[in-house]
Amino acid sequence: EVGGRNPAYRTAVGKILLAYEIDSFESLTERLGSGPLVAQTSATITSVEQLWAELQAARAVGYAVDSQENEVGVNCIALPVGFETVGTVVGAVSLSALSFRTPLRHLVESVEAIRVIVKML
Repeated sequence: EVGGRNPAYRTAVGKILLAYEIDSFESLTERLGSGPLVAQTSATITSVEQLWAELQAARAVGYAVDSQENEVGVNCIALPVGFETVGTVVGAVSLSALSFRTPLRHLVESVEAIRVIVKML
């Protein structure tokens, strides 16, 4: 659903924003509690520990993914948008695709091309 509201832990945009905002496992548990997190699909991360690991990985690679965690049949990748002069992430851009047409691996393979577009914003 375009423009809908969903918990940050199960969306690519939410995860990438959390990855740059939350700097410790303790901060994450203060924000979300100790879990379990409510599953939307069978792929939704329901463990705060697993989410923390995914946030750390997202920050390391500079993007986050939602592999049918929020909606069955939909994959998403999100990259942060920020002001390089200040070094602050102010938002994110995401690209969603139907999983049968665009598997998650294709979105991940396109990260550098997406990153070029995002830098033009």
